[in-house]
Amino acid sequence: MIDIQMQVMWNRLVSVVEEQALTLIRTAFSTSVREAGDLSAGVFDRAGNMLAQAVTGTPGHVNTMAEAVVHFINDIGPDNIFEGDVYVTNDPWKGTGHLHDITIVSPSFYKGRLI
Repeated sequence: MIDIQMQVMWNRLVSVVEEQALTLIRTAFSTSVREAGDLSAGVFDRAGNMLAQAVTGTPGHVNTMAEAVVHFINDIGPDNIFEGDVYVTNDPWKGTGHLHDITIVSPSFYKGRLI
């Protein structure tokens, strides 16, 4: 039964990141994102470990996205991250490849606790 529950939860996690990617494609102004799928989406834990990444998109962004999440956590500190915060960067030293690559991080909370 544990294996079945684990697979159900894994599929749910992958569905969440796929929905992130598809929403970005549907709402993007950038033709690179809308038409070429030049994007990445992922879910991370409070330590910055990637739990899941979208299949939709460009694999080249996955590492830079992961680096940016860790930089945000280290620079801001988990105790200074609050519900409703959104962090945005295009700093090439913090995780993006060039000026037009942007990383947006939206922290998630459960019962007031950063997850």
